[in-house]
Amino acid sequence: TAEITDARASVDVGAIAKGYACGKAAEVLRAAGARSFVIDLGGNLGAIGKKPDGKPWRTGIRNPDPVSSIAYPAFTELADGFLSTSGGYERFYIVDGVRYHHLIDPQTLLPADRYASVSVGCTDGGVADALSTALFLLSREDGRAAALRAKESFGLGEITVIYIDANGAAETLVF
Repeated sequence: TAEITDARASVDVGAIAKGYACGKAAEVLRAAGARSFVIDLGGNLGAIGKKPDGKPWRTGIRNPDPVSSIAYPAFTELADGFLSTSGGYERFYIVDGVRYHHLIDPQTLLPADRYASVSVGCTDGGVADALSTALFLLSREDGRAAALRAKESFGLGEITVIYIDANGAAETLVF
């Protein structure tokens, strides 16, 4: 239980809420007997089972640069897993020609600028969502350590991380 006494303050559970909700929705559908489906909660996907042809679900990672000729610089496959993408290209505002997004670097207290987006795929929707946000703020080295800690702490299988840089170049790492 938490209490906020300042009327101007609020808590936004958006940091992992969609990923967690995606996981819960998948549990409900499984309990109802569904064996193969995709849930899309806008930046958070759950892909359970495989497609009718027996192949895993395949999804593209959208290019954060809306004017790029490459719409999807990376693709990944999911079967019984979740994918979450964090980036500063949807929730932002512009002041005096400068774009500010909602993912704040705790060192500079400014919007993080290492990557254009970070996507994380794993077997837990909430963890995928939390990791995509955390890894967006961390260096590759610190991100690797965080992913490995999460893998061990939550008993996850393979974790896939897809980094998209400001030029739209993709790098996929698997832990």
